[in-house]
Amino acid sequence: MQNETILGLSKLDKAIIIIGGPLLGAIIGWFIQIISSWLIKVPFVPFGPFFEWIVSWNSSWVSIIGVIAGLIAGILFALYAFSESLKMTITDQEVTMKRYDKEVRLQKREISAIYMDRKDIVVLGQKGEELYRAQTDVKQPKIEAAFLGHRFPWKPQDPYQSDYQRWVAEHPDFPASVNSLLAAREKALKEDDEKEAAILRKDLADKGAVIRDEDKRQYVRMIRG
Repeated sequence: MQNETILGLSKLDKAIIIIGGPLLGAIIGWFIQIISSWLIKVPFVPFGPFFEWIVSWNSSWVSIIGVIAGLIAGILFALYAFSESLKMTITDQEVTMKRYDKEVRLQKREISAIYMDRKDIVVLGQKGEELYRAQTDVKQPKIEAAFLGHRFPWKPQDPYQSDYQRWVAEHPDFPASVNSLLAAREKALKEDDEKEAAILRKDLADKGAVIRDEDKRQYVRMIRG
């Protein structure tokens, strides 16, 4: 049996999600009329007519229906939380990243550096290209110890830190196609469209551009060669 380390949600985290989500949903459901009557008094509250409709119900079944709906919502939240959480399985030969039921397997020989960019784990290839990036809730010391324990090339920071340039429209050092994608991504960042920004990051990676975000500003480096 090969030696492996698994990083992800702790047992306590899992227990809180499994028990806490449905329990909180049930509690909210039980008091849904009281909560709704309070919310409709708040100016400009979203879905005001919906809460007024709940308050208008005159039935002892309201709380029971609310509990059932809350339990279902809590279970769905728990399933989403497990799916959204990054799971890393590290061996002496490879690392497997699994998130949203998508699994990426990277061999150690493909990797030149692994580091943390705030809450993101970043894996770079031998040419400095970004092989993988995802957010994780696991603390950096634990991640660092795991990768070093399996002799992966862990770095305290991005080894290409000094190569990034802040992007501005029609940047003269970048190809027109890259500038166009960066402009689209800047718009997505300003609109908090994380899904579109992630897709555009991958499109830019295909063109040899690596992105680092700071306060919705994009810093870019191009893969050489």
